[in-house]
Amino acid sequence: MPGAVQGRVVVSPVDGGKLLGMRTAVLPLLLAVLAVGCSDATDDAAPSTSAAASTSSSTTTSAAPASTTTTTTSTTTIPPAVAFVDDLVAGLSARELAQQLVVFGDAGRIEAELVEETGTLCFGGLFVTDLSENWRPVDSVDAAASAMAALRSSFSACSIPPFVATDAEVGANVLRVPVDPLPDAQTLEANHRADPGTTSEGLAPAASVFAASLRAVGVDVNFGVVADVDAADGFYMDTAGRSFGSDPNTVGEITSALIEGHCAAGVAPALKHFPNQGSTEADPHLDDSFSINDAAAWRTVGAIPYESTNAPMVMVGHIRYPSIDGGTPASLSTTIVSGWLRSELGYEGVVITDDLLVMRGAGRELSPAQRAIDALVAGADLALFVDAERGVATIDAIEERILTDEAFAAKARVSAARTVRLKGALGLLPGAEPDWFSLCASR
Repeated sequence: MPGAVQGRVVVSPVDGGKLLGMRTAVLPLLLAVLAVGCSDATDDAAPSTSAAASTSSSTTTSAAPASTTTTTTSTTTIPPAVAFVDDLVAGLSARELAQQLVVFGDAGRIEAELVEETGTLCFGGLFVTDLSENWRPVDSVDAAASAMAALRSSFSACSIPPFVATDAEVGANVLRVPVDPLPDAQTLEANHRADPGTTSEGLAPAASVFAASLRAVGVDVNFGVVADVDAADGFYMDTAGRSFGSDPNTVGEITSALIEGHCAAGVAPALKHFPNQGSTEADPHLDDSFSINDAAAWRTVGAIPYESTNAPMVMVGHIRYPSIDGGTPASLSTTIVSGWLRSELGYEGVVITDDLLVMRGAGRELSPAQRAIDALVAGADLALFVDAERGVATIDAIEERILTDEAFAAKARVSAARTVRLKGALGLLPGAEPDWFSLCASR
């Protein structure tokens, strides 16, 4: 295991002096000194060099009263978090790097099933949910905590342990963990409309208590902060009762409070489903899911909850825009992930896809492995699979791309570093201090 890193110091020359132009003035003086000889050398004061603990230092050497040569150097201290993560990621093999780019779920006892199917648990993350029956029994907090403790005890062989994630939205509709829920989306929206103070003053503390209960059970990451803005009544997210309405500012204020509460409890929240699942009529679990909005409409509606967010993770959905990348799902679209999210909104956190295995909106014409590669090329850092049924083939394909495509390999290391920094902030990295990292820094 890597030890604690105290930070590296890099020294670079800033001004070496105009030595060439000074030769004519200095040479006669040097000859005069040589003529005197060495017998009185011990009587002369030796030049001194001092190094301060600041980020810059100057050294002055006097050859004679009439001439001075000055050399200035600048030192830059690399923060320990950067040095630690750089060393950790640089030491990964292509196979290990590929594993850091995926999040897998599985049915039953996930530690046993995943090891049997893939030979390891050392992935970017693991996904647990009662839908896969890996909370047993589903109504017992103690049983869930015990199951997670057993799972975590299996991470000792991992130089970079996985995070444990679940999907716990507000209300009980998509609460797949045995903890007490927050009020449902419709109640939170109605409360906000009646008195915004219920959101700005009350929701973040309540969300903190909720997230702390997730943390106590053993959850590191919650995929459950819905930022979708309803484009019409009767659309998928509206009928599912999972969204906070049609006003993007209301959605933004509610999701910001939920993020604040999670961050205070030390749980990483994921904001979803970018760009905006609220603009699709079809359920992406069942079919291709096309947005009724164009890019301009997205900028004035769907983008609002993501502007200046400090969420450490954003989940990209399988929303399709007919005029964008030929209708490619957002999760696989370079224009949407690298363009809209990274470049236009300036988001620098971890980007994860929605499930790439069973959700039909992810692209039935592609294999799961190809979906993962396309998502990573598009700009995602993590490819999510709710089951590891095709896990080995997916890891094999990503590893092969890393070994044969230098640009992809470089991007893969950048993505792995983002995820590793998140794990550091969650206290998951042996040898690293959590306070080196920031879980939910202000933007």
